[in-house]
Amino acid sequence: MCGFFQVFSKNAPIDEARFRQALDTMKHRGPDNTGVVFKEINNVHCAFGHQRLSILDVQETSNQPYQSEDSILLFNGEIYNFRDIAEELRAEGVNIHPRGDTEVLSRYLQLHGLARVPRMNGMWSFSSLTISTMTVSASRDRYGKKPLFFYMDDNILCLSSTARSIMDYLGRDFAFDAGIMSDFLVFGDMFPQNGLNTHLVGIKQVPPGHNARFDLNRWDFACEAYFDTYAIQADAPDIHSQESLADLLRDSLTKRLISDRPVGLLLSGGIDSSLVFSCLYSLGLHEQCKIFIGDTGRSDDHIYAKRSADQLGVDAEVIKLDYNTNAFERFLDICGHMEKPIPLNGSSMAMPVMYEAIAERGVPVVLDGTGGDEIFGGYWSRQYPQAVRQAVKGGDWSWVRQQLASSRKKETLSHLASAFMPDAMVEKFALEKTRLRTRLNPIMKMDMAAIRQCQQIDPITPSLGFDEALIADVSPGGRLGEWLWHNDRNSMRASIEARSPILDYRLFPYIRSGYQNKFVGDWNKHELRRLFDAFHSLPTQWRKQKQGFRWDGREFVKTNAVQIIELIRENRTYRSQIDVERFCAAASRSPGLLKTSLAKRLLVVSALEARLPISKTAA
Repeated sequence: MCGFFQVFSKNAPIDEARFRQALDTMKHRGPDNTGVVFKEINNVHCAFGHQRLSILDVQETSNQPYQSEDSILLFNGEIYNFRDIAEELRAEGVNIHPRGDTEVLSRYLQLHGLARVPRMNGMWSFSSLTISTMTVSASRDRYGKKPLFFYMDDNILCLSSTARSIMDYLGRDFAFDAGIMSDFLVFGDMFPQNGLNTHLVGIKQVPPGHNARFDLNRWDFACEAYFDTYAIQADAPDIHSQESLADLLRDSLTKRLISDRPVGLLLSGGIDSSLVFSCLYSLGLHEQCKIFIGDTGRSDDHIYAKRSADQLGVDAEVIKLDYNTNAFERFLDICGHMEKPIPLNGSSMAMPVMYEAIAERGVPVVLDGTGGDEIFGGYWSRQYPQAVRQAVKGGDWSWVRQQLASSRKKETLSHLASAFMPDAMVEKFALEKTRLRTRLNPIMKMDMAAIRQCQQIDPITPSLGFDEALIADVSPGGRLGEWLWHNDRNSMRASIEARSPILDYRLFPYIRSGYQNKFVGDWNKHELRRLFDAFHSLPTQWRKQKQGFRWDGREFVKTNAVQIIELIRENRTYRSQIDVERFCAAASRSPGLLKTSLAKRLLVVSALEARLPISKTAA
């Protein structure tokens, strides 16, 4: 797990000092080695920079930039099936006996280009220059766990793991896309975009599940998908097989334990990480993994996690998270690393504290349960309404009666009432409610016409079927991308590699197994709950009230109210849309206003302004 930055310049030499300074801004992504190469090739000035976090083959042989006779590779991530690929290469006559995945990836690309990227199982972003053709081949993993940004104009091409390094090298301030920032102000979401554009003017991305080719001779590029989530169908004979699902999870977990450095498991007290723990123990591999439990002080999650560890007789370390020490400075630092506005919740704010603590204990690889909610139906508020609507449309009254007989009767009745309404009516009502609430806010300067121009980016709409709604959320532009953005920045901020066994692409077809297999009576994620029986039953298996990793936002606001108000007072982005001075005066009299959703949006944008060079005319 690493970070890389590279520059190609047609008409001017690379400013080497500025390049090194830009690369240094991502030192946290790879503290174990810094590699820099400068070359001039066919009248193109080239700079390659890499910050390495050594996980596989910790020797110098896998340091980057990784050079061969005709290529230079920069790689961030892990190819979990690199040994299988190495065997494939040997069968094709390649003499290769690697200890890590970097050499394997380099040889694979030299032999096949991007054609066999779909055979790779892992998380990655990479850029490989083929010197003889002056072509850069770049790729990003299926779900977008690893970032890959680029900037291209008539003279300069930059590719990077962070937007910050690009902007620093170019000597430019960050500029927010005005429309996207207005959308965030009104609706509160800013999921990573589903195309080439980002929320930053001039900064583009290789989307998840895409390959890109940059032709340095013609100075152009092309980008195409290799992983189409909507085209992948369920395999009828196997998709409902718990045995097949168990086998896939075993293999996924085994591959993600391959490491030359210590590995940990973040045991949260929920279904997903507990299932990974149960599988780990059943394979007899639990001694290869240090178990960490986070006590957030806001839920019983750590109690359930500890009970699970105790039941199997496995030592686990409970880390009590301290939010008060340097809380405000940590908050600013987290926002700076995110490089975009984020929701203030446990995913974005509590997890960094946990990763900091794990890093202090010398464990640079951490397994987690990311992806279980999105693929297997973990959200009652987000996915269950879609299930009820589809059941009504399809006349599946047996499932409806089952749900009405459960403890979810009141909730089911509420969704049934709207399920009989036209899709467009339900969507319009929700939009108009948000717009009206925004317009009536006394600090809002935007008129209704301006508010109506703002777009709700959430891909889940009432018209989508259940399967399609789940797929939309894991596809580019969906909410899974938001969580993975947090996951990457928070873990790498502490120089930790986060691995997610449930996000193995071979489990993806189970997303189409149907709502009847995901929501059963009182239970969500029913397929995963049943899967414990293939390994070991744990106290978390049939737990109902998993709350997620919590962050004590109320205490943060209470303790840091004065600093928060002063930070918001300096906000420049929303001056034309929000009466900032009026808000700050009201919040000084009634600090409870700082807990509102609008205040939180102002706060995270203000924090970005404080930590990044933001253009005053950005929005």
